Amino acid sequence: MVKLDGAIVVVTGASSGIGRATAIEFARQGSDVVVAARRRERLDDLAGEVRALGRRALVLECDVGDWAQVRSLAEATAAEFGRADVLVNNAGVPGGGPFDRISIEDAERVTRVNFLGVLYGTKAFLPMMLEAGRGHVVNVASLAGRFAIPGSSVYSATKHAVVAFSEALSYELRPKGLMVTVVNPGLVATEGFPHVDARERRLGRVMRPEEIAALIVDVVRRGKGPEVSKPKWLSSLQAVRVLAPSIYHAVLRRAGGGSLRPTPIREDEGGSGPV
Repeated sequence: MVKLDGAIVVVTGASSGIGRATAIEFARQGSDVVVAARRRERLDDLAGEVRALGRRALVLECDVGDWAQVRSLAEATAAEFGRADVLVNNAGVPGGGPFDRISIEDAERVTRVNFLGVLYGTKAFLPMMLEAGRGHVVNVASLAGRFAIPGSSVYSATKHAVVAFSEALSYELRPKGLMVTVVNPGLVATEGFPHVDARERRLGRVMRPEEIAALIVDVVRRGKGPEVSKPKWLSSLQAVRVLAPSIYHAVLRRAGGGSLRPTPIREDEGGSGPV
C-alpha cells in the first residue's frame, strides 16, 4: 500500500471530469500531483486549487496517444520529484456510434487514447516504480470494459483491452512490490460523457466524478485490486453472463434497441466513463 501523505501522484486526463476530481482528492489526502492533459489553461486552474490545499502541482501538456509525449511526461516527473508513487491512467475519449459509420481515423484515435494511452503511460512510468520496489498503477476502464455495449464496438473493445492488460500485469508485478488495479465505473456524468438521456430516462444512477475519485483514492490507500467496479452490483452481472447467457444476451439486445445510447465520438480526455 502507498502512503498518501507525501506521495507523488500522476494523473492523466486531468483537465476535467474524473481526472480533475482525482487530482484534487489526492491533494486533499496530502499528495503532490502531476497533472497531464492537452488543455493547458485548465491544468493551470487545477494546479491553483491543488496549491491552495498546500500541496505541490506540476503541470504538463501531454497527448497520451503520443508515445514521445508520454515518455517526456515521465522524464519531467522524475526530474521534478525523483519518483512516481501512483499513476492514474485516466485519459479517455468517447467512441460510440455504429461501426459502419465510424471512420478508420476516428477508430484509430479512440484506440490510441483509450488503450495505447494506458499502455504508454504504464510503460513510461514502470521503470522508476520497479527501481523503487513500490508503486500503484490505476487504470480507469469502464462498464463497457466488462460488457460489449451495442453501438459502441470500438469503445467497448478499447476498454476490454484495458481490463485484460491490467489484470495480466497485476499478476506480473505484484511479486515485485507493485500494484495494478483497473477501476470500472458505471454511468458518470462528465464533460465528454454527459449522459443526459440516461438521467432523463432513469437508466440507473448517474454518478458524479467525485465519487469515482474517492474510489480511486481508496483503492490506493487500501491496496485493492486487481479490479474494482462501482456500483458493486456490476460485478454480479458477470455471473449472469456465464450462468444465464440467454438472459444476458436478451438484455444487451434490448440495450441495442435504444434503451442505452452510446456517447458519440468527440474530443475529450477528462474521464473514461462508460459508453
